[in-house]
Amino acid sequence: MTTPEPPNPYAPPAASLNAEDAGAPSADEIAELASRWQRLGGALFDGLLALVAMIPAFFGVSLAEFAGRNRTGSSPFFLFTETGTWGVVAGGLFGALTILQWTLLTKRGQTVGKILAGTRVVCLDDSRAGFLRAVVLRLWPGEIVSRIPLLQWLTLVDVLFIFGASRRCLHDRIAGTKVVTVRS
Repeated sequence: MTTPEPPNPYAPPAASLNAEDAGAPSADEIAELASRWQRLGGALFDGLLALVAMIPAFFGVSLAEFAGRNRTGSSPFFLFTETGTWGVVAGGLFGALTILQWTLLTKRGQTVGKILAGTRVVCLDDSRAGFLRAVVLRLWPGEIVSRIPLLQWLTLVDVLFIFGASRRCLHDRIAGTKVVTVRS
């Protein structure tokens, strides 16, 4: 009978071909895609928060019109520049809300609306999306396009992609992300 050879301390480590050992998500770790209604609910709540942040500017415009000041020029920042203190307050609230939403998206993959809807933005492999994918690639192109008058219809096309089998909007496809349900 021969004795087994002792292990070679200088040999490279043996790799396991088992998917569980390789760090790939198991079947129970893969998140379920969020429903279209969950996504709509989260987006509507985020839009409502933005609207609430703008209320002081609208109030300032009403006061300016009541005082007889007419809107001059076509500055896109009219609500913040022509409404005095109310515009500054609205700009501060909107800026703070934007920073909050971007931070939540970067750290958790969620906005306030997504937290309430029970959804999260992740990469296609279910890893964390981060700032580049969740904010820069996912949000900024849509914001830029929505500001160009002849291309605003593309925002509707973006949303209509949700009706595909993968439930991924155009901005999800650009960023390589998907929206999944958060497990409790």
